[in-house]
Amino acid sequence: MKRLLLLSTALLYASVAQANPITLTAALSPLNEIPPVASLGTGQATVILDPDAQTLQLSVTFSGLTSPTVAAHIHCCLPFPFAPMNVGVATTVPAFPGFPLGVTFGTYTSQVFDLTQALIYNPAFVTARGGLPQAEAALIAGLLNSETYLNIHTVNNGGGEIRGILNAVPEPGTLSLLGVGITSLIAARKRQRGQVR
Repeated sequence: MKRLLLLSTALLYASVAQANPITLTAALSPLNEIPPVASLGTGQATVILDPDAQTLQLSVTFSGLTSPTVAAHIHCCLPFPFAPMNVGVATTVPAFPGFPLGVTFGTYTSQVFDLTQALIYNPAFVTARGGLPQAEAALIAGLLNSETYLNIHTVNNGGGEIRGILNAVPEPGTLSLLGVGITSLIAARKRQRGQVR
């Protein structure tokens, strides 16, 4: 039963990784910063990744920050999904092109970024990865594996004030299939128990 449940879960995430485009979301919170910061700031980030088209688009809303924004970007790559640690900046520094700086609340919707072009990356990330193709592959893998986070930095919190791990959102059809599979497994287990008695 356990193995079947693990297989079902693995299939769910494999199907998420194969779907194009892929929507990733993050709830931005000061408690997600390492270490956590004292702030009432909140936010939400949605990232649309299309690995086949090699594009990325972002939508970010935030409010309640303690001081004006000075940076916003994606960090990559955590050594394992949801790892509670800090890693280097993968995308443009200090912020995405057009991101609202100097404010305590705002909304940002990016252009569609071409991941094959240097514009979206932190040059240090590209160098550390050994070139642009390797940086692109690392960022896409990090996004698909919940090994990236988006954070917003402020004057008062230069290391980051609000942060969230970017995580793929399964499509409704995928969740339905998973539900059917789990229901079938539970029914089979009940039948198996009934035969043992």
